[in-house]
Amino acid sequence: MNMKVSSLARWLGGSVYAFGIFCILLLLLVWFQIASNIRQDKENTISSAIQRNSNLVVSLEQYALRTIKDADATLRLVSFEFERKDAVPDLQSLLKKGIIDHNYFSGVVVLDERGKIRASNLALEGDQGDFSDREHFRFHLTHRNQLFIGKPILSRTIGKDVIVFSRPISKADGSFGGTVAIQMEPARFTQFYSSANLRKNDIISLIAPDGITYARRTGRIESHGEDISKSPLFGHVAKNVVGTYAAKDAIRGVPTYFSYRKLMHYPMIATVGTSQEDVLADHIRRRTIDLIYGTIISMVIALFFIFIYYLGKQRRAASKIRWEEQKKHEREITRQIIVAQEREREIIGHELHDNVNQVLTAVKLYLEMALKKPEIVSEIIPRSIRHLTDTIHELRNLSRMLSAPTLGARSLIESISSLIEMVSEPSGIKISFHHEGPVDQLNKDQKLTVYRILQEQLNNVVKHARASDVAIRLVVSEDEVELGVTDNGKGFDLLEETGGIGLNNISSRAAIMGGKMILKSEKGEGTFMHVTFPLLLKEAT
Repeated sequence: MNMKVSSLARWLGGSVYAFGIFCILLLLLVWFQIASNIRQDKENTISSAIQRNSNLVVSLEQYALRTIKDADATLRLVSFEFERKDAVPDLQSLLKKGIIDHNYFSGVVVLDERGKIRASNLALEGDQGDFSDREHFRFHLTHRNQLFIGKPILSRTIGKDVIVFSRPISKADGSFGGTVAIQMEPARFTQFYSSANLRKNDIISLIAPDGITYARRTGRIESHGEDISKSPLFGHVAKNVVGTYAAKDAIRGVPTYFSYRKLMHYPMIATVGTSQEDVLADHIRRRTIDLIYGTIISMVIALFFIFIYYLGKQRRAASKIRWEEQKKHEREITRQIIVAQEREREIIGHELHDNVNQVLTAVKLYLEMALKKPEIVSEIIPRSIRHLTDTIHELRNLSRMLSAPTLGARSLIESISSLIEMVSEPSGIKISFHHEGPVDQLNKDQKLTVYRILQEQLNNVVKHARASDVAIRLVVSEDEVELGVTDNGKGFDLLEETGGIGLNNISSRAAIMGGKMILKSEKGEGTFMHVTFPLLLKEAT
């Protein structure tokens, strides 16, 4: 039993330890999965934002190309009309016919070879008609048959910043005959996105190779002319004309994911950017939910482990208490066995002193008398023999009472029958014995337990019960042994009697076999003792 209790305690301790390792591994698995999900979600979110930017920058590129080509087509038309007629074309007529869209352009100007205005749809006065100092005019003095796209400058004609598109005009002899120029407000390039759902940090811009912005839209704010030459954009463009990168916005310093495309045949780079804050906003919300979810799961696992730990701790404490109680019970059983042994020795001593010793003393006296008086030998010798016979009978009874029934050659039934005969004859008590089942299935210890319990109870009946009838019933079933002893003696009050040594011995023997004793008695109603314990397999012989 001690081994069972200690094994249970060790098992509980080991189970809690193993469960703790399991909980730690489970927590690691949960957080690994959460970290993996967060990392994957971040990668997918950034990838989605980059793809969105890439799609937008393609649209911006196409729109910019279409705008430039429309402007160039208008320039070529005016230049063609001038060269075909060798005269200034009628711009007002072209505007009225819709050949030139005045809503699309802010002004059309034709200059002669000296930079003086020859025709315009704008009302110009004084110095406003001289454009010889303008960059586009000087450019065409040395570059023939090329489209010029200027940086945003303040227009002398409309007082706003404009981008100038221009082409040279040739005279009939092929010499330089001036220029035709169109003014376009920078916002014309980004107005396509004015109705788009742009966030405050979204960036759409067209940039010159030297870093000056043609047009830029940040959220709903239009701008142009900024110098972003220090941006890492140009290093990426030098390697790949189409690509993506992440960097701080060169103007505001906001971490941003950019997509870019360099326009083929034109000095312009289209870029679209989305701030890292905006890109990751939804991801951060999802990450927060995942972290809260992981924290809740971790708390549940931790609380469950604490619950199991304290449950195991309580069970170990209970097992320890049961073990201590078992040790205490075993010590009590040992004490009672010692007391029983001392009582048996005392009984043997009394038997030897009161019966055997007195008889032998009497025989000794008879023999001494016979030696002194030979004439009484015939009378003394038969009397001595009779006393010696009684002594032998007493010793035989005492031997039967002390010997174990299974140590001899007789069965348990025979040993019980002999015990009944030995108790019944001198006491005059009528004892009946009934047995059922395979009594021979009992092993050695069980047989000895039945015999000793019956011997102890019959001794109690003879000494205390004043009974005339005793009924013994022994039943062996498939899994249990039952022993009942009923007498019609004087009985006693169970509440007043705490139980003598005999009853304690019976209870202890039953407990050792894993069983129990039930005792029922009332004054004047006799006593019923019922002992049960589990049937064990018979020992191999």
